[in-house]
Amino acid sequence: ASLAVLCLLLALGLKAGCLSVTDRSRFGPIYFDRGRITYSRILNRRDRLGDLLVREGVLGPEQLTAALEAQTKTPDTKLGELLVQRGDITSEDLARVVRFQIEEAIYHLFTWSRGSFYFEADNRPEDADILVSISPDSLLLEAARRVDEWSLIEKKIPSLDLIFQIDQERARESFSEMTPEQQRITMLLDGAHTVLEIADETGIPEFDVGKALFGLIQAGFASRVGKREQEKIRGKESEALERRNLG
Repeated sequence: ASLAVLCLLLALGLKAGCLSVTDRSRFGPIYFDRGRITYSRILNRRDRLGDLLVREGVLGPEQLTAALEAQTKTPDTKLGELLVQRGDITSEDLARVVRFQIEEAIYHLFTWSRGSFYFEADNRPEDADILVSISPDSLLLEAARRVDEWSLIEKKIPSLDLIFQIDQERARESFSEMTPEQQRITMLLDGAHTVLEIADETGIPEFDVGKALFGLIQAGFASRVGKREQEKIRGKESEALERRNLG
């Protein structure tokens, strides 16, 4: 079954619980309450709440650093909750950015073409800063559009482990004509960073990094120079890892 079908079935059935999806070393839960999505995240992925708040101009880098230092003294306090308590952000700012973060996690899950799933009824998220209430219908339409667009991007960027390099001289000459995302990733297209590492360092979602890079490749500014080798997991070992993730 496709992830879209699973989400629609849970929405139509007004289900509450956790849909766990795993693909080898990748794992992500989607939580539902009465058929509406309340929370999602991708495990083994950098937590970008602070990065997103800074990127949106809601929070300053110095404020984020101070809050992270304060969090070490009260590790049980979630970052979003701490930032609101300190007066660095408002509850509305936190809710807006967390909703964006949840939507991006779900869009990322929709790019997985294979994997296993398990639904545990009445399971609630324990590590969420806040919960939202999102209709799966609206997410499915945007996810379908992104999957179609990514199928085109994949022809030039088939893996996030690929490494690209940009012609810095040409990039400087045309810098003002680039999109904001292209401007931010330019310095990291240095022949050393993978696409995934660029997304991690900039806080820009993988889809937006891929879209920005695709434009630079099409314009002849960037070219592929290599790939970061990852440990390959196949066969029964891969199946065992998926089952362990689900567990």
